[in-house]
Amino acid sequence: MDRFTLIRVMLVGDGPTLAAPLLAPRGEGEDGTFEMVGEAASAAEACARAAEMRPDVVLLDIEACGIGAVARLATQGPAPVLVFVPNDDAQVRVKAVRAGARGVVQKQDEPCVIRKAVRKVYEGELWLDRISTAKLFAELLGTGEGQGLRLPEGRIANLTSRESDIVRALLRHEGASSRELAQGLRMSEQTLRNHFSSIYRKLGIPNRVGLVAFAARNRLSSAG
Repeated sequence: MDRFTLIRVMLVGDGPTLAAPLLAPRGEGEDGTFEMVGEAASAAEACARAAEMRPDVVLLDIEACGIGAVARLATQGPAPVLVFVPNDDAQVRVKAVRAGARGVVQKQDEPCVIRKAVRKVYEGELWLDRISTAKLFAELLGTGEGQGLRLPEGRIANLTSRESDIVRALLRHEGASSRELAQGLRMSEQTLRNHFSSIYRKLGIPNRVGLVAFAARNRLSSAG
């Protein structure tokens, strides 16, 4: 993505608060620009107006809308969800990602950090602090206080050969961006995002963190 890429953002919840960091003066060298394509007071309204707004990313205020709104937009909404959470509430951050959010930012974060999170989520990546990521991995791998998520291994058979290739590539290049993965797989970033959405749906996994953990546990890196 270059500095001229336009990212269309839909605001769900407290619109002025959500818009403020996106509209703040941009730092030197920051990529991408943002267009607020509309506001919605709830997940139901956002889903209903999705075709009209055509957002690339949904920025949602969890204090105004709740965890249920995250889950609804993640499964029915038009775009990846980035969640705005209260400061220093680790439990809410983890719950938001469990519900399907692709990223979480805090209200104390600098505008440049929030804008970077929007860009990364738009590119198909996950935006989450290290502590919350570690907690999610522990749960998904079954090592966190007995609360591992045991996903049915039979779902692996539902993946197409191309989807399996993508999972193996993700494990081989875990730190790679979506752009780098797409280039290595010789496909567009949008095609890669479409494949990831299909993989998440088939495996019953909300995001990339869950996919990496599930794939590692089930040894998909060596699956045919």
